[in-house]
Amino acid sequence: MSCFWSWIAMILLTAHANIGTAQYPSCPSYTNKSEPWRNVGFCSTFCNNTDIKLKEGWYRFIGIGGDQVISSCARAQINTAGSITNYNLFTCNSNINYTDYITCSQGFTVYYLRPTKRTYATRHSSCSNSSSCGDNAQCGAVYGSCVCEPGLTVSTDIKGNNTYGCSVLKVSPGCQTAACAQDFLNNIDAILNNTDQPLPQTTVELYLGAMMNITTTITGQNSTDSKELIDYGNNLLAVTGKLLSALVAPTDTNSTTKISVNDMEAQIFSVGMNTTLVEIPLLYANGSSLNIDLVGISQNNKGSASAIFASYASMGSILKPNFFKATTNTTKTMMSTVVSATLPKTANTNLTKPVSFTFMHSIALNSAGQLSCVYWKDTEWVENGCSITTNSSNFTVCSCTHLSTFALIMQTNPDNLQDGDDDPVMELINTVAVSVGLVFLILTILTLAVCQRGQNVTNTALLNLCLSLFLAHLFFLLTQQYLETVKKTYRLCVVLAGVIHFLFLSAFVWMLTEAVLLYIFVKNLSRITSKQQEVLSWKCMLVIGYIIPLSVVGVTSGLYPDAYGNDRCWLKTKLVWSFLGPVTCILAINLLLSCVITVNLRMALSKLDRNVSHLKHTRTLVFKTLLQFIILGCPWTLGFFAENSHLIKIVFLFFNSQQGTFIFFVHCVLNQEIRQQYRKWWIALRHSSMYKSMAEDQKSTSYSHSK
Repeated sequence: MSCFWSWIAMILLTAHANIGTAQYPSCPSYTNKSEPWRNVGFCSTFCNNTDIKLKEGWYRFIGIGGDQVISSCARAQINTAGSITNYNLFTCNSNINYTDYITCSQGFTVYYLRPTKRTYATRHSSCSNSSSCGDNAQCGAVYGSCVCEPGLTVSTDIKGNNTYGCSVLKVSPGCQTAACAQDFLNNIDAILNNTDQPLPQTTVELYLGAMMNITTTITGQNSTDSKELIDYGNNLLAVTGKLLSALVAPTDTNSTTKISVNDMEAQIFSVGMNTTLVEIPLLYANGSSLNIDLVGISQNNKGSASAIFASYASMGSILKPNFFKATTNTTKTMMSTVVSATLPKTANTNLTKPVSFTFMHSIALNSAGQLSCVYWKDTEWVENGCSITTNSSNFTVCSCTHLSTFALIMQTNPDNLQDGDDDPVMELINTVAVSVGLVFLILTILTLAVCQRGQNVTNTALLNLCLSLFLAHLFFLLTQQYLETVKKTYRLCVVLAGVIHFLFLSAFVWMLTEAVLLYIFVKNLSRITSKQQEVLSWKCMLVIGYIIPLSVVGVTSGLYPDAYGNDRCWLKTKLVWSFLGPVTCILAINLLLSCVITVNLRMALSKLDRNVSHLKHTRTLVFKTLLQFIILGCPWTLGFFAENSHLIKIVFLFFNSQQGTFIFFVHCVLNQEIRQQYRKWWIALRHSSMYKSMAEDQKSTSYSHSK
C-alpha cells in the first residue's frame, strides 16, 4: 500500500514537470509579479508576449493570473458541461520552461526565472469563482485556469504589477492604418472563435462602435491601395457578421433586436416554432429596407430561422464603386449605403423566393446615369442575380436571388455629360427625323396592302418588314419621349426594351427573308413558268419572320433576367450583343447572298432574252433588294463607331430614322404600277374636289335666286 502512495506522489511531482527544488535560501529576496495575461486560460490566440527581456531572479506570482508556473501549454480542447466552450491551450509559446522553485515557510512558492523567447504561463493552485479570476471571469475546466465571460478578453500589454481583469478589447491609441485595423479585427475574430454562446448586446455594441470608429479613420486617409482596402473590407464584413450572429438567441415565437452605432445600423429578426406570423415585417437599417420570406425559410429549418440586415454608411469608401467592373469607360458613383443580409445559425439557407431591397438614394439621381443593383463578390461588385424592379428619383427597389452584401451604383459617361448641352438638339433631330420616317412607313404599308395585295411572297416579306420597322420606330420614339415616366415603372421599361429588341430583330429577319427569296428566284430564272408562290407559303414566312426573333429575345431574358432596362430602356451594355450578334450575322449573310445573286443574274442575262418580262421583273427586283440592303443594313454598322463621334452619331440617327422614307422611294416611287395607281387616285381626288366645288357653287347660286 505504501508503494502505491509513493507512486501517486511521484506522479504529482511530475505535474510540476522539470521544475527542480533549489537549495537557495532566502524567500524574502523575490519580486512579486501580477500579470493576468499569463494565466493558461486568459492567454488567447493572439497572446504573443515573450519573456526575452525578463530580468533573471526570484519571482513570486500573485493576483488573478495565478500563483504557480506551469511547465507547458499542450494543444488541447476541453469541453465544459452544458454550453460547450473551447479552451485553446497551445498559445503560451512554451513547450518546457526549465526553472527552479522554493516553497517558502509561509506556504507560497517562488521561482527562479531566466530570460526566454517563450512565455512563463501560470495557473491558480486553488481556483475560486468568487475571488480568484477577477471581474467578468470564472474558473475554467482546465486545472487552475481562468476564462473571461463570452466576448471579453485580458489585455496582452505587459503592465507590470497590476490586477486588471477581463474587458472588451481596446483599439491601440495610435492605430491609424489599415494594417493596424486588420490586427484589431483579427483579435476580435479570435475572441469570437473561442465561444459559441450568445454575447451581451452591450459587448457587441462596444466592439462594433470601435470597428466603425477605426473604419472612419481609415476612410479619411483616402487610401489608394485597392488590395489593402478590399482585404480590410472583407474582414470587416466577416467580423461584423460574427458579432451580430452572436446576438442571435433561440426563441419560441419571434423576437427582434436593433443595433445602432456610429455609421452602422442593424436589425435582427428571429422566428420560432410557435410563431403566429405569416410574414415578418420589413427590416430597416439606415433608411434601407429588406423584404425576406423568413417564415418560409423557417419551415425548411424545423420551424426556426433568423435574419440579419445591416447597413454601413461609410463602407462605400472601403468597397469603392470603382470596384464595379463595367464593360464601358464610365464614372461610377455609390448611390446608397452598403447593406448586408445573412441567415445566421440557419442550416438550410436556400431562399424560398427572391428578396427585395429598397435603397434610398444618398445623392441626387442623374437622369443620364445608369443604375445597377450589385453585390460584393470577393474582390469586385457584380450584378449577377440582382435586378431593378422599381425606380424613382428618391429610391430604387432591387430584387436578388441570393444573400450577400449589396449596394446601388450609378454609371455615367463623362463624354455624355460634357456634351449635355447638345442633348436637346439631338432629341429634336431624333423626334423630327423618326416622325418623318414613320409617315413614309405607314404610306408604304397602306400602298402595299391596297395596290399589291396577295401578288407574291416577296410582297408579304416587304409588307412585314415595313410593319416591323414602323412598330419598332414608334415604340422607340414613344419610349424616349416619355423616358422619365417609363423609368419610374421599371417593369414597363424592361417590357418595352424587350418589345423593341424583338421588333428590330424581326425587321432584319424579314430583310434576310427577302434576300433568300430573291436568291431562289434568280437561281430558277431558267424556269420561266415557275410561280413565286411555290417557293414558300406566306404562313411559313410568318413563322420564320417572327418566331426566330422571339426565340432570341426569350433566350436572352431567360439566361439573363436583368438583360433589359438600362437608363434608356434598352439592352444593358454587357448584353447588347444579343442584338448586335444576330444583326451582324444577318448583314454578313445578306452581303454574301448579294454577291451570289449578282453573279447568278449576270449568268442568267447572258443565256436568256433580256426582253423576257419575267427576267426584266427579276432584274428590277434584284436592284431594289440590293439597294434596300444598303439602305437598311449598312447604316447599322455606324453604330459601332457612333459612341465616340458626335458627327457619326448624327449620321447614324439620320439614316436609321429615314429607313421608311427610303423604302417608300424604292418600292413605291420607283414602281411604275404604283405610280400609275397614284395618278388614278390623284385624278379621282381632283375630280372629287372639283365636283364638290361645283356642287357648292350650284347650291350657292340656287340660294341667291331663291332670295
